[in-house]
Amino acid sequence: MSDEFSYVWLLPLFEKPFEVAALDLPDAVGTLRKKYTLPSEIALQPLVVTALASHSEYWAGLALRWLEEGFPLDLELSQLLAHCAENRGLPQSHRHRARKLACLAGNGS
Repeated sequence: MSDEFSYVWLLPLFEKPFEVAALDLPDAVGTLRKKYTLPSEIALQPLVVTALASHSEYWAGLALRWLEEGFPLDLELSQLLAHCAENRGLPQSHRHRARKLACLAGNGS
């Protein structure tokens, strides 16, 4: 139980639609609590940040899908989307999606 918590452990939640994953979060956290010491509060926003910053086309693409499905955008996410829109390490389609979301949030270029 000495492993420090990482939102990476929750990335598989992205394989579900946002609304379903939000409902499944307590069960996923409960399963992790049996194996690891977790922070008292776990939220989905840091999970989205983790996926967008992961350097993984797969997880970033699924995080973009959640944002397109209506996951709430805050300042940190909109700034990260603006960065993703310029990140040539992501596929062009992901960059375009990130740019569109950043523009909708008022942070696009």
